Amino acid sequence: MLLAIAIALLASTVAPPQQPPREVLQAREMIAQRRYDAALGKLEEALETRPQQPDALMFMGTVVIYRDKDFLKAKKYFEDSFQGGGGAALWVNHSHEKLGTDELADYCRGWLYLRRGEIEYVPEVGDHAFRLSIAEIKELEQNRLAKKLFHLKDANKTYNFRPRTGDESEVLLIVALYKKFSR
Repeated sequence: MLLAIAIALLASTVAPPQQPPREVLQAREMIAQRRYDAALGKLEEALETRPQQPDALMFMGTVVIYRDKDFLKAKKYFEDSFQGGGGAALWVNHSHEKLGTDELADYCRGWLYLRRGEIEYVPEVGDHAFRLSIAEIKELEQNRLAKKLFHLKDANKTYNFRPRTGDESEVLLIVALYKKFSR
């Protein structure tokens, strides 16, 4: 009886995970379509009512990278998002081949999410999705030969990525965020 009461009390105090606001979901789709100004408007709308909303801050960082190529400003948005329980979201190309250069021939596109305790890849189309806990990740580093790429290794596989900008600064930002917040 006491156990049942304790479980009921605990269940009533644990809030279900919150879905991002509608404006944030719309902005995410706009970013994927390269409609950065429209996405910015939606995110500003979301932040008017909740200035520290972590998903809105996360995608503000994403817009700032892809629209303005302002990696330092984006880093600040991502840091604020991490502090609020969010993370970083980046649009990447995931290579399906072994790489010798920074040219990809066989790949899919999608969202790479860095969060405390995990990294998730959600492809736009296809079945290459994965979610790895930080404990499963052996390495996330810039590629030695092709500096505009980065890779993620677990015990069984190496995942190669090229960020949307194709800029080495985006690769370095991803690695820095991983080292600072994901662990």
